[in-house]
Amino acid sequence: MKVAYGVCALLLMAGVAQAETTSYTAPFTVLQDTQSLSAGYGFCQAGEACVAVHKAAYKAIEPDAVQMPPSSQHSVVFNILSGILNQTMDVVRTLSASLPPIPFHLSEQNKVLSWLEGLVALYVFFRLWLAYRRRRAFKGAVQTGKRLINSLADRLQIRRKQLVYQNAYGTTIYDKWEREKAAFMQREMLNCLNEHGYQNYIDRATPELLAYLDKVAFDTPAEPEQKVSNPDVYSPDMNPFDYERYCARLLRQLGWEAIATSECGDQGADVVASRGNTRIILQCKLYTKAVGNDAVQQVAAARQHYGARYGAVVSNAPYTIPAQQLAKTNKIFLLHHDELQRFVKRVEKSSTFRLR
Repeated sequence: MKVAYGVCALLLMAGVAQAETTSYTAPFTVLQDTQSLSAGYGFCQAGEACVAVHKAAYKAIEPDAVQMPPSSQHSVVFNILSGILNQTMDVVRTLSASLPPIPFHLSEQNKVLSWLEGLVALYVFFRLWLAYRRRRAFKGAVQTGKRLINSLADRLQIRRKQLVYQNAYGTTIYDKWEREKAAFMQREMLNCLNEHGYQNYIDRATPELLAYLDKVAFDTPAEPEQKVSNPDVYSPDMNPFDYERYCARLLRQLGWEAIATSECGDQGADVVASRGNTRIILQCKLYTKAVGNDAVQQVAAARQHYGARYGAVVSNAPYTIPAQQLAKTNKIFLLHHDELQRFVKRVEKSSTFRLR
């Protein structure tokens, strides 16, 4: 708008300068009106003045217009110029109808412009803030979906192995797996996002989550770390077979011939130990929970099978009450492995024990 006002002012000054260099005075009646309007009634009047001045100036510098024309010729030319001028002013009025009048109080206009600039800045800031919120919510939806996929990774890998196969021609068929993924997204994923308030982002996040789901499902799980097991040293994480060897070693330290049956056969006995005329059958249980009736039944059957005098269950865990009751009925000893050597020493002190 400031540029429009500046252009009009320059045109007005140019028209006046050009008109003052000519000796043709007839169009200056319009210039007088223009000078009276240049005090400022509106952009439309200024535009009309500019057009009138330029028409007069351009006419004044024409070669034929330097000489004073006859009165009849002057009338015809003046009428033509007047018609053109009127049409031009009509166009100017139409174009400038929507523009405000020339501002004489520039301070007020500056305030209005400042308010408009502030509103535009506020609008831009609001749009950026909304975009940031949407982006943050989208990232939250993706992270939530990935956590769900990671929590079900083992099950997804099993389903992938079940549903992806090769046909008779060696072509890998993914049809069932693709349907499984779509059902997973519509049920488990949608329910998960609903719980966290991200249901509006399911469509946008689906491509990224499906790609991550395939990555997890087709990933080969890492081999579990092999635990170091030493049959000479007890550890809760030791191999169960090494636990049997550990119990047999405790008996050999006392001079007994002890064999872990995992090396030669079981028949319900994990360790068969002999010394003199006495034989002991052990059932060894490396458990993280209480030992039940099953171990007692096994060692009772093995004692009869091997013709042993004593039978015992050895474990690192406690025993259930039913197991204790059944052991009492069948005369089976329930021991912790730390009690095994003391038990054997009591057997050696019994009246029935003979070395030969």
